Amino acid sequence: MAFISSLDDMKSLQRKIDQKANDLFKEKAGQAPLTVTRNINSYEARSERKYSSCFETNKTVSSVADIKRLRNETNDASQIFTVSQDRSWTTLNTSREVFEEFMTIYKIMPKFWNYMFTFGRKIEENEFEFPGFSQRRTRHVNSDDFTQVEFAYMIRRVELKNRAVAEGDSPWSIRQTAVYHRLESNIQDWETSQKEKSQPVQTEPRSVFLLVSQSENVEMQFVDSLEQTASNNESPPSPWNIHRILIADCLRGWMDYMAYLEQRLKQQSNEIVLAEVGTDEDNLSPLTDFNISFEDRQELKVVEDMILDLQVILPSLLNSITGVRNQCVNDFNTSTYKQNENYQMEAIIGELSEYIQEAKFYIERAKTLKDKARSTAQLERSTEDAAAVKILTVITLVYLPTTIVANFFSTQFVQTGSDGKMKISDRAWLLAAISVPLTVFTIILWWLWVHFTKVKPKVDPEKPGSVTLQRAHSFRSVISAKKKPRDLENGLGSPQSPTFRPFQPPSIPTWSSAATTMKAE
Repeated sequence: MAFISSLDDMKSLQRKIDQKANDLFKEKAGQAPLTVTRNINSYEARSERKYSSCFETNKTVSSVADIKRLRNETNDASQIFTVSQDRSWTTLNTSREVFEEFMTIYKIMPKFWNYMFTFGRKIEENEFEFPGFSQRRTRHVNSDDFTQVEFAYMIRRVELKNRAVAEGDSPWSIRQTAVYHRLESNIQDWETSQKEKSQPVQTEPRSVFLLVSQSENVEMQFVDSLEQTASNNESPPSPWNIHRILIADCLRGWMDYMAYLEQRLKQQSNEIVLAEVGTDEDNLSPLTDFNISFEDRQELKVVEDMILDLQVILPSLLNSITGVRNQCVNDFNTSTYKQNENYQMEAIIGELSEYIQEAKFYIERAKTLKDKARSTAQLERSTEDAAAVKILTVITLVYLPTTIVANFFSTQFVQTGSDGKMKISDRAWLLAAISVPLTVFTIILWWLWVHFTKVKPKVDPEKPGSVTLQRAHSFRSVISAKKKPRDLENGLGSPQSPTFRPFQPPSIPTWSSAATTMKAE
């Protein structure tokens, strides 16, 4: 049997494996380096192709001999191998030797190592090291009918930590699961037909899965699905059902996680909005009484980084779900299924399409969170600038008398005679006669502007529940009052503003809502 050669750079890949193996693999006493769940077909009548299914769950695979024995099993509809991990950012509970032998015996595409490198001991997470969806299709050189399709992807999920967290730390943890799936024809039947010079007959395809660091919820879902199939004496569940369970599990926590981030943003925003500037009389410098500390800035920065990580995680998750759905559609279009299996495949494809829409929905929400974080940071900077401007204003007032005196003595009204004595001109009174009226005029003009442009609430007698904010005696209101009001149907240029009513609990359910009118006249 020959396969089309690949273009993988095996030398560079081997160097990278040698570099990261110590932080990636560590077999632990009392724990299996690999476990397998088998879905087995027991044929009752091969001529009529009748069979019943049984299964084995979480069987230990501890040696190379066990791997070879499982590779030669012909009645397995699916084999699901799992590698466990105690906690995030720790080594996988397997040895390098067993895992490399497994990769070699099952001929798993070398590109899957890129998914393995995202596990292991680390100090911090780098979201850009997670690969996207990848696939490979190989054919037997002597036949176009016997093909092998394999693909891999990474799914990210968010879960609550199973331990106490310090105050201010996030109770959520983002974890990953690497998924490999190969849908293959029965290789032994092909090799036997070549030896016997007979026409090969394609048997039921077999699925091989490798799941690295799956969640406990996914494991329980697998067992429940297999038990239900065996108890009802049904045909083996579709391998695409496994992808459905994996994707549904990875999507279930993101809404709660983003609600948690939005709550933290609200806390920061409220602290900024309610910050007091210059109101504490006991403070020696009341103008610097800005109640946002360095810890608050750190908190906001942490939340911003968590939201920015979502901009990388969620699109990558969408890419993986889309790739799985496309593979499922291709398998459905190119394979022959029974009628009940067709219904199952159509249902799985429809559900995967819904998950794609859900992932897109989360991406849009992440963009909204990013905008909120940006506006909160901008509000903090604006508040800090306002406090700084007040401080500069006080400093200017302190130096203003000195500046006035210096400017006065630099004018022609003050001169130094030949005897060295300072003389003030008889016309010095002109300075006060001009500047004092100008100052009074400026103050009066400012007072008139503030008084006649004051916004006052106005209650419409015909609509008691409607409140309008109206500028009192402003020049703009006088001009606009003389204009004939136009209806909104006459065009968008109408000066009238839409009226919003204050909220009142309705006596019957209604879709309409109300709010306080903000109307300038």
